[in-house]
Amino acid sequence: MKAAGTPNEVHRYVPTPTPAAMWWIATFVAAGVIAIVYFLAARLGLALLSQPSGVAVFWPASGIAAGILVLSGRRTYPALVIGVVVGTVAANIMSDRNLWTSLFKGIFNAGEAVLVARLLERWFGRPFTFADPHRVAGFLAAVGIAAATSAIGGAATMTLFHTNAPFWDAWRTWFLSDGIGIVVVTPLMIGLGQLWREQPSRGELLEGVLVIALLALTSLHAVTHPADSWVSFCLGGIVLPLLLWVTARCPPTFAIAGAFVVSITAICAITFDIGRFGDVRVPMAERAQGAQVAVTMVTTYTLVLTALFAERRGSEVKFKQSGERLQLALDGAEAGAFSLDLASGALECDARTSWMHGHIVAPLTIKEGRRFVHPDDLGHLDAAFAKVERTGGAWTAEYRVMYTPDHPLAGETHWIGFDGTVLCNTQGLPVRMLGIARDITQRKQAEQAVAERNVQSALAAKFALVGSYAYDTDTERMQISPSYAAIHGFPEETSEITRSAWLSGVHPEDAERMRVLRRKAFEERRPEYNVDYRIVRFNGEVRWLESRSFISYGGDGQAQRVIGVNIDVTERKRAEGIQRALNAELDHRVKNALATVLAIITRTRDASSSHSSFVAGLTHRISSMARTHQLLSESNWRDVSLAEIVRRELAPFAAGNSETDGPSVTLRSEAAQAVASVLHELATNAAKYGAFSSHSGRVSLRWWWRQNGSHDRLAIEWKEIGGPPVLAPSRNGYGTSIIRELIPYELGGTVELVFLSDGIRCQLEMPAYWVSKGGAPTAEPAVLDSAQAI
Repeated sequence: MKAAGTPNEVHRYVPTPTPAAMWWIATFVAAGVIAIVYFLAARLGLALLSQPSGVAVFWPASGIAAGILVLSGRRTYPALVIGVVVGTVAANIMSDRNLWTSLFKGIFNAGEAVLVARLLERWFGRPFTFADPHRVAGFLAAVGIAAATSAIGGAATMTLFHTNAPFWDAWRTWFLSDGIGIVVVTPLMIGLGQLWREQPSRGELLEGVLVIALLALTSLHAVTHPADSWVSFCLGGIVLPLLLWVTARCPPTFAIAGAFVVSITAICAITFDIGRFGDVRVPMAERAQGAQVAVTMVTTYTLVLTALFAERRGSEVKFKQSGERLQLALDGAEAGAFSLDLASGALECDARTSWMHGHIVAPLTIKEGRRFVHPDDLGHLDAAFAKVERTGGAWTAEYRVMYTPDHPLAGETHWIGFDGTVLCNTQGLPVRMLGIARDITQRKQAEQAVAERNVQSALAAKFALVGSYAYDTDTERMQISPSYAAIHGFPEETSEITRSAWLSGVHPEDAERMRVLRRKAFEERRPEYNVDYRIVRFNGEVRWLESRSFISYGGDGQAQRVIGVNIDVTERKRAEGIQRALNAELDHRVKNALATVLAIITRTRDASSSHSSFVAGLTHRISSMARTHQLLSESNWRDVSLAEIVRRELAPFAAGNSETDGPSVTLRSEAAQAVASVLHELATNAAKYGAFSSHSGRVSLRWWWRQNGSHDRLAIEWKEIGGPPVLAPSRNGYGTSIIRELIPYELGGTVELVFLSDGIRCQLEMPAYWVSKGGAPTAEPAVLDSAQAI
């Protein structure tokens, strides 16, 4: 072996044909085949010429050319035109035609085939078959148009270059020969193409071949009889029963082939002077026309029969397919079909309908069919049925079925949906009902669940004060829920309002802010926005709402639709306001308490003689403040009962040696702290030096309402009895200062403090502004002496 690329190596280049070259090669090969076939068919047609026109009486080549184009389509147009022209020229030159006559005839023959194929394709599409009479009529019309057009050119050619016969005689002969050639041959080629696509069963093939053979023998027997035999006059009567048989029993191709056999037999008989068609006593023109009529009628008759039976088979197939599709639809929808004779009450239903109505065996009457319908549904079912039975039309019903113990669904209750149509006779009277039945139990359960959820949602929205809305930005009309209408104070049945109507209810101080926020959200293409705003209801009530909105935009970026909810947050806003007020009040009170504690510390230290007395005094005073603060906290810093203040302040010191009495009154929080501080100082002093320091001592604490002009004042009297002798202090200490100064300074009241030898007397008065009356004012109590106190 030599290495690649050596000097002695010979490289050979074999060109690869291009797709265009391959197409031309295939075209010329096909044209050659068509030319040969067309030449042979043309020679057969030229065997029988009409005199004096010299035009062939039968031209089978035209049928072959048209059949090729109808079967193959436009891709064979070039090959066919070339083949037809070449075949026509060859056949005519071998006859007595000159070159120009042959060439023009070839062109007109090719154009004829193209025109037939184009018309059929335009009218009926591809592939073309004789599926109905409409297509047969279209085929005959296309043949007539193409043959008539081609005959004009052919007759002109013949009269100019070949014969002296009249133009219309040449035209008529050309038209008939080409038309009959297409009518006889082209259907056979179309049928063979259909047979190739839809291959018959072996039985159909065998039966069709036998009938065609019988047709050939029968036709041959008929045409070979002498002209004076009755058989020669009954060719159609002999062959038509066989054609009818093969048309009804076999695929269309066999019937068309049978007609072709009969036609070719007649044509051969006239060509070779056989039987009646060869009777020399009858002029040749008459015999030719008779053969043409016989061939045309047999073929047309067969094509019409073929189309009718094909249409019937197609209808049967469609009906079968429709039935299958209907059954598939019923199976897919789990539905059953029924038919009811309204006159007799006879019922026909499928197994599914019978099963869903609780029947193991299909019922035969409507009375039996409704046996297991729920009793509560029979009334409205009967009323609706009676109405539609009188008037006809469509009927829809829903009812329940209760299954018997022997049914697999025993104990269950199912919902059935019933859709029917009443058919009427020619007099307009209802005679039959057709329809379907479906088990709609799951749908009913789903509807019930949805209805329950809707009720739950409505209740939740009602009690949670949540309303929904949606509006289109173009129409500016809002669809609102019932709870939305309730929140805004619209009438209960309101379901739609304009946005301007909604905006008119927005608080004036919030309306412009709402417009700006909406416009800004649209401009920035926000998907959502939230806002709190106020509305003013028709009764003047102001409510706070929280709005949460979602925005959808179109392809142009413009806002299209807004949906959202409104939540009534009035109570939350009020709670927030109260909370802010409480926080401010708490801040104020803490500051006051701290200031008070600081003052207590300072004044207690200044008044204390020792560290221990300072600690004790400070502890007691702060404990008193703590008790009062606890009491105020328990009352949420609102009014406090005076009796409870007295009880808590005397509790650390009294041991059954105190007496309290007075009407039910409550003090404001500011007054409660001051009164508690004064009482604490009085009780502390009594424990150290007064009535609480002795077992025989008593303390009387009473309060009452005192009239002072046009204003009531609350009087509180502290009286000590039975304690140690009391000496007036040489100077005022911190406790004495609180007793004498706190009430006048804080509450604008008065204090009268007296140091008597048998005990302290202290009377406080404060304006009614600081007091809430729990009962009617009582008269001023009598002044108690020592004996009465004890």
